[in-house]
Amino acid sequence: MKSIRSRSMQPDWIAELCQESSIHGMPYIVRKNLHWTERLFWTFIILGSAYYGISSCLNQWYRFRDNPLVYEYEYLFGLRNFSHVGITLCPRYHDEAEIPRLINQTWGVDPSKDKEKADYYRKFLLTINGLQYSTLETLIPFENDSSLDNVNYLNILLELQRKIIAVDIPVVLAPIITEVGLCQTSSQLTRYGNPFGNLKTMDVDPMKQCGFFSDCITSLKPFNSIMAHLVLYLHDVNEMMLPDDLRTLVFDAKIASSNVLDVMLHPTSAESEVRNLPVAYRKCRYSNENNLQYYNPYHPSLCRLECRIKWALSLCNCKPYFYVAAPKAPVCKVSGMVCLARSKWLERPCDCFPSCREGTFNIFEVNQQGGGDVNYTGEKFERTLIIKLHIAKMGMNRRVVFSTDQLIMSFGGAIGLFLGASFMTIYGLVYLFLTFLAYKCKHRFFAN
Repeated sequence: MKSIRSRSMQPDWIAELCQESSIHGMPYIVRKNLHWTERLFWTFIILGSAYYGISSCLNQWYRFRDNPLVYEYEYLFGLRNFSHVGITLCPRYHDEAEIPRLINQTWGVDPSKDKEKADYYRKFLLTINGLQYSTLETLIPFENDSSLDNVNYLNILLELQRKIIAVDIPVVLAPIITEVGLCQTSSQLTRYGNPFGNLKTMDVDPMKQCGFFSDCITSLKPFNSIMAHLVLYLHDVNEMMLPDDLRTLVFDAKIASSNVLDVMLHPTSAESEVRNLPVAYRKCRYSNENNLQYYNPYHPSLCRLECRIKWALSLCNCKPYFYVAAPKAPVCKVSGMVCLARSKWLERPCDCFPSCREGTFNIFEVNQQGGGDVNYTGEKFERTLIIKLHIAKMGMNRRVVFSTDQLIMSFGGAIGLFLGASFMTIYGLVYLFLTFLAYKCKHRFFAN
């Protein structure tokens, strides 16, 4: 009798849940004066409403995750300033007179006495001078030569191109080691390409600001009196030059001609609300949202460089010599760089988000001028490279169309539409659940 009485005094928690809930139809399920078919009908109604409510919430979540931004093509504010285009000059040059001295200094071989060995080491020096990140397989003929293991590749490049590096133009451009060899650049990230063996910022002109109502022109006289084939790369001045990147323009300036390049800047900006979205959903990063190990701040080019360094270390336990970052990582010997070539280390894609605020460029006009006929010898002294930056009147803008607060409101609207639930409903369910736990714990304690 006592057990029957105690069971009758216990609350009917299912009935309590249904009666206290504001979800449409829940009180009808436990109403005793209804036929069981009516209660079954209301059960199906509630399950169907819950299905459509949850489905609607999931659709809103997928929309927030995959497409929270929209790109608008709009007029740019006329008084706004933009950074001048970054310039990287990469010559195809070596000083032939330096080769015998380097061979003698590095390997102790006198070219006048041992011509065969001198020719072999000359080929190696020229291979290193023209080596690029995508042509490491050219080192295969030297793979098994242990006499090449302790060579300082950066010193070789600096010696072979001493006459170019010594030209008095670092006030505009600074020496930098890149994936295509030794170059000179106006990039503001020279510390990550310092060819002199440490992470130290090189002297380079400060970043120039350009506007709609001001001329933005850079004039260079590259390598005067030296007939060097020149390849020009144009990129964001806050980025490192990447030779095969879609945001990097490549122009072959050839050997002895003056060039005037008209470059158009197409900026992409972002609303302030974009920063409030998670990085994975907006699919872009700001420079102060750094997640890199070897570089800081965040830039897409630095992210790709770090990706290649880590991939090289994982494949062959070394990094190529043209990566100055990760100073504690071992630099590849010839065998290591051949290992990378055979491992096809460049085929792995790098998961790097673009910058939320960036600029892209295109060359829309090129004017070249020669010096005259083949007998004219003054052309190399008149060689000039002029880059004129023009700013587009319209640009892209990242705009938030589905923010976090809109996601929460859409959840509330869907649940309210199909179930009639609200925040207070959730509060009531939590309160009832805590009451149930307290009741069970109390009776179990006193029962013992």
